[in-house]
Amino acid sequence: MPSRRRFLAGGGLALAGIAGGSAALGRSSDSPSSATNAVVEANAGPGPDPDPDATATVTVDTIDWPMVRYDPAGTSHNPDASGPRDDVRVRWEREIDPGSYDWHSPILVGDTLFATGRDSIVALDRETGAVRFTRSGTFRSAPARASASAYRTDTLVVSHPGGIRGLNAAGGYDLFGLEFGLERWHGAGNGTGTPARSSPTTRPPVTDGETVYAIAPTAHRAVALDASSGDLRWEFSIGDLPLGTPYRPVLWDDTVYVVGYPTTVAAIDAETGERRWAVGLEQIDLLAPTAAAEGILVPGNRQVSLLDHDDGDVLWEYTHGGNADDGTVAVADGTAFCTDGTGTLHAIDLADGTERWTADTEYSFQTSPAVADGVVYLADFWWDELLAFDAETGDRRFVYDDGAGFSQPIFGDGVCYVVESQRILALEEAA
Repeated sequence: MPSRRRFLAGGGLALAGIAGGSAALGRSSDSPSSATNAVVEANAGPGPDPDPDATATVTVDTIDWPMVRYDPAGTSHNPDASGPRDDVRVRWEREIDPGSYDWHSPILVGDTLFATGRDSIVALDRETGAVRFTRSGTFRSAPARASASAYRTDTLVVSHPGGIRGLNAAGGYDLFGLEFGLERWHGAGNGTGTPARSSPTTRPPVTDGETVYAIAPTAHRAVALDASSGDLRWEFSIGDLPLGTPYRPVLWDDTVYVVGYPTTVAAIDAETGERRWAVGLEQIDLLAPTAAAEGILVPGNRQVSLLDHDDGDVLWEYTHGGNADDGTVAVADGTAFCTDGTGTLHAIDLADGTERWTADTEYSFQTSPAVADGVVYLADFWWDELLAFDAETGDRRFVYDDGAGFSQPIFGDGVCYVVESQRILALEEAA
């Protein structure tokens, strides 16, 4: 949908590694769902970076994608978003620093797109790809946007080897080559952590209002943190359960669900951190969960299980017979979508676990589908193509092959955004 902007100009330095200007993002809507009608704080023009918490008057109507897999439930579907459907062209592209690597899926907040690599974060104008800021740092996940009542601007929450970090979404300052003011807080530390893969399954934080839910870097604790301060609200010790390295948690209503390799699923009270239930499934090599109204979807090596929210009972199992060791399940309009590691995309009826259709992807790698406006999109850093399928029939709609591996795509108003090995791309319907 169109944007309405009124700028108060400030200043900014040219930034090394990525060509472009700099700017600062401010507060947007407190809800990660649907469209955002936001007041954004922006600065542009030559000179040093301005006060990152100074308020300007930029009004924006946008469709957000504020965290990996879109929402706390991990559905990878924004019902208000859309992307190209029948053919695709590049709307804009922005080269990223070739010295950085392990780039993650981007997020959209207001009129800004954020992306993190292993040692940098970049903020781009979603309409043009112009650089608002880039900052150095150590990051092991994509960011998640959180409200922060203590600040005028939002907080971006990321994982890094020593804990969870809360970052100033306005970027802090870059003054004569010195960067400061980016980090607001550092929580859930006391661990060295493990390097994260550039995949939606790499334990990125989840945010809901002013609470952050995350897996601590030691991989032995699930934690809830205050988004304004990083203070610990509760922690859940995973060491007492037969639970290996857990994946990104998901949130449904008042419960946090955690799945860990190889067979355990746990439900945690989102307010208190108390354990509600924990079950061990017969299937092995469990993967990251997805929450839906029908239950908790847990993919595994050869099948997908739907568990009851209240007690973890298995409601149905869908056996695809593949060999999946990565990837997540997307959920849209009563259907679950997953890949099986042997070159097939599956559409599953959420009501009873029956097959709706399957489609050949021509790739044996497993990945995490994303859905927008009746189209299922597949991409992976190991693939050289972005694939699109009709969500109702499984018919292939288009293939975009001008790249060298893609992140899981995200969507705004008719635009698909992906991170490639050396570029960030905005793709739209070809004329």
